[in-house]
Amino acid sequence: MTQTTTVLALITFAWLSAAEARAQQPPPASAGFITVNVGAQPQRRTINTSESFSLYDEKATVTSNQPIKNGVIFDVSGGYRVWRQVALGVGLSSFRSRGDAGIIASIPDPGFFDRPKIATGTTSGLDRSELGVHLQAVWRTPVTDKVDVSLSAGPSFISVKQQVATASVRTRTQDIDVIQKSESGTAVGINVGFDGSYMFQPQYGVGMFVRYAGGSVDLPAVSDVKVGGLQGGFGFRLRF
Repeated sequence: MTQTTTVLALITFAWLSAAEARAQQPPPASAGFITVNVGAQPQRRTINTSESFSLYDEKATVTSNQPIKNGVIFDVSGGYRVWRQVALGVGLSSFRSRGDAGIIASIPDPGFFDRPKIATGTTSGLDRSELGVHLQAVWRTPVTDKVDVSLSAGPSFISVKQQVATASVRTRTQDIDVIQKSESGTAVGINVGFDGSYMFQPQYGVGMFVRYAGGSVDLPAVSDVKVGGLQGGFGFRLRF
C-alpha cells in the first residue's frame, strides 16, 4: 500500500468516526478561519524525456533522466462557515525543488551513414515549482474547549513550471551541448485532508495538517507529469 493510499484510508476512517458524533456537537463558536503552515511534500519522482529529429539525413535522438526531489511547502488557507459545521474555503500552496539531469544522445556522423556517436552529458540547477489553488468544503467540530478537528475535500488546480534538459549539436560535428528549457502547464486534481488545532485562546492557536492534493499534466517534452501529492506540516491558526 502506498503512502498516499494509507493517508486517504486514515482520512476516510477519521471522517466516518467523526460523523457518528457530529449530530451531538454544537457548531464552532467562530465562523471564519485562517491557517498558515510550513511543511513537506515527501514524494520523490523521476521524469524522462525523449525526442528525435533529422540530422545529416539520418535520425538523431536525445533522452534525459531527471529525478524530482522532495522539499518544503508553504500553505495558507481561509474560509467561512456557511451552514452549521460546514465552511467553504480556499487554500494556496507553494512547492519548489532543484535537481540534476543526465543526457544520452545518439548523433549521426556528418560524413558517413550508419556511424552514430553516443554522447552523454549532465546539467544541474533544474528548477521545479508548483503553485496550487485548492477549493475546499470544510467540516469542523470541537473535541474539547481548546481542541478541534476538521476534514476537507475539493478540487485542486496546480500550476507547474519545470525546467528540462535537452541537447544541441555543434555544427557539422557529433558533439553536443547540454541546454535547459522551461515548460509549464496546469494540472486539475483533487484534495482531501485532515487538520487538528489547539487553541491557546479562542482567536489563535497552532495546529497540524495532513493532505493529499495532486494531479497530472502533459508538458510539451513529457506527458503525464505528476504534481502535488501527499503533504503535511504545522503552523498558526486564527479564528474570527
